[in-house]
Amino acid sequence: MSSTVMRHDFQVISEAEYVPMARRETAKVLAAWGMSEEVVGTACLIISELVTNVVQHAAVLSPTAAVTLAVEEQAALVLAVADAHPLKPKPLPAVHDLGGRGLFLVDALVREVHGRAEVLPETATGGKRIVIRLPLAPVAA
Repeated sequence: MSSTVMRHDFQVISEAEYVPMARRETAKVLAAWGMSEEVVGTACLIISELVTNVVQHAAVLSPTAAVTLAVEEQAALVLAVADAHPLKPKPLPAVHDLGGRGLFLVDALVREVHGRAEVLPETATGGKRIVIRLPLAPVAA
């Protein structure tokens, strides 16, 4: 089991106008932790996409989303977004006119840096938590 070195939790209202707030909060916290601009940019994009998915697909059952930013001892940045909707998201195999870009983009970003993504049950709310782990140390290709 990994140990958390730093952690920051916040709530965001599940409405489109609050997505930029989640992005700004992520940027502010990660910059304060001394993360590189590249890591901050990638993390902000991932958080924006995951919170947008809550707004578009889970807001009816989840008026807020819980966002967690953490650094683990194993040099991993953990980004998590939880909501109270039980439906597990699935990235579409390709971009569609009606959407599908969010998780497709998140999946591509995670693979590019050799990270991991998982969807875990959020037992307290009956929903789910999407957890992204990004290595902070370079990974040999």
